[in-house]
Amino acid sequence: MADRLLDEEAETLLSKGSIILDTTPLPAELASFGLRIQYFFLVWTVKITIALQLAYLRFFYPTPSVQPIYTKTYPCRPKLPVRVFVPESRSDDGEVPLPLYINIHGGAFATCDASIDDTFCKSWCERTGMMVVSLNYRKSPIHRFPVPVLDIAAVARAVFDDTTLNIDKSRVVMGGFSAGGKLALTACQMPELQGKIRAIVSYFPIVDWSAPPHAKWAERLYTEKKSESLNTAGPALDWAYVPAGQNRKERLLSPCYASREELPEWICLIGAQHDMLCRESRDMIYSLAGDAVPESGWDEDWERGTYKWMLAMGVRHGFTDEFRKKRGRSSAQRKQVCEDIYASVHKWLQTKVLAL
Repeated sequence: MADRLLDEEAETLLSKGSIILDTTPLPAELASFGLRIQYFFLVWTVKITIALQLAYLRFFYPTPSVQPIYTKTYPCRPKLPVRVFVPESRSDDGEVPLPLYINIHGGAFATCDASIDDTFCKSWCERTGMMVVSLNYRKSPIHRFPVPVLDIAAVARAVFDDTTLNIDKSRVVMGGFSAGGKLALTACQMPELQGKIRAIVSYFPIVDWSAPPHAKWAERLYTEKKSESLNTAGPALDWAYVPAGQNRKERLLSPCYASREELPEWICLIGAQHDMLCRESRDMIYSLAGDAVPESGWDEDWERGTYKWMLAMGVRHGFTDEFRKKRGRSSAQRKQVCEDIYASVHKWLQTKVLAL
């Protein structure tokens, strides 16, 4: 019964259409039977491998210092617990409402869960003084688009309406990494969240599903790196998330086709230099700002009105993720890039977005 209601909700949602830059539909093609079998085994191999790696790390290398204050669930999605972080430095006994940061984890829509971002959530909570609530969503290929979008919108609205969380509802930011960054840019368009999210902070998201992975790889902005997991596994992950026949230019799938009015007023996009998704994020933020992409200078950070663009140099897609990262000189450099990015985003939020 619940699945039937979900299907009806999704069908109603997608039938409404959207105001997008290019109105020509681009339906997702149906892969051949042989490719579907190949993609199925590849996606499930990736899912099982990462699940085993995470289980190993959690058992042998637990990190109690970065655990949430508590977890909780909501009736709208009882199988999707949220993880709540409150700054230790809070000294007002909970009397003053806190600004809220809603975090959405990455994982190519197919892997991981909210706990993967515990280290970030804990440090972001202490850095900014915000309450951080980390969300989960159901994964592909069992749950394809638009299910994760619906999950995030429903749970985020439940968090917003939760009277046990003393949050300042006028200062709510939603952010995420990779797939989570895309979900932040799409869930915020849902009726449940319209006008409630003040800002979006999206790290190296996929914002345009209209081009296949091999085309994005061929047109990447920097060509120094000779391999990229998104290029090799991209077609399988695309198949796992996007149903055949789905319009790839639907704004809830490809947020680059959303209008300014359908998105929050404040948006910060962060790209990674050696990421094949960098171009689409750059093009989206320039479009929102009403500017053409210049031939030079686009790789410099800027703020224009309520839009902010940052390019993390010398790093790949997923550079913020501590999972499976090797130690050494490159790790130290990566961590410094993360620190610089986080500090800049925090300053932007503190002095512009959330300033009272």
